[in-house]
Amino acid sequence: MKLTHSRKYVALIGIAIMAMAFQVLTPRSNSKYVNTTMMSNSQPTIVTITYVKKPWYAWRSLVVKKFKESIPEYEAIPGLLQKNYHFTESDGKFGGIYLWASEAEARAWFNPKWFERIVKTYGEAGVVDYYQIVQSTTIAKHELTGDYWLTLQVGKSLSIPESTSGLLRITQIKSKDQLGTIALWKSKEEAKRYFGQQKDAGQISYFDTPVLIDKLK
Repeated sequence: MKLTHSRKYVALIGIAIMAMAFQVLTPRSNSKYVNTTMMSNSQPTIVTITYVKKPWYAWRSLVVKKFKESIPEYEAIPGLLQKNYHFTESDGKFGGIYLWASEAEARAWFNPKWFERIVKTYGEAGVVDYYQIVQSTTIAKHELTGDYWLTLQVGKSLSIPESTSGLLRITQIKSKDQLGTIALWKSKEEAKRYFGQQKDAGQISYFDTPVLIDKLK
């Protein structure tokens, strides 16, 4: 079905607004971009997970395009070792799951100005959750774009076998006295299959994760 002129106008306005709005999530730095093939010798110590309200006009393909365009800028952020660009499964949020070399570098990025820009642009406060990393292991090589899904499991100590079908990467985390895992999966189906077989794995959140940055490969 063809769009009417009115609907076309609304769609074009939405694209323009989204292009401007998305800049709030990208770095504002005069530093030169790092080479995309440059790997890091640092080991991650902190995970941050951000949740930002996704505008109604920002359909998935447009946001994924903006994710990809922002990669060189994010690669230049000091201390950022991995980023998993995400959409939440059901509550209309998007953001990133970041692995950092240090908490100080994470907090330098998620500073008060970052939160102010989010509120100004999206009309709702952004959320940043912090977790300490116990151990992070890459199980299988993978491309930086795909139909990946990521799971956040908290509240229980859970050891996911490295031989589990579809498991690509696992990060064991803790927050205060809670233990958990963050796992990258080849597909949503394989993630759901594994956790569907667990009787009590704590609280599970699922993230559509189409684009990755990985300096630890």
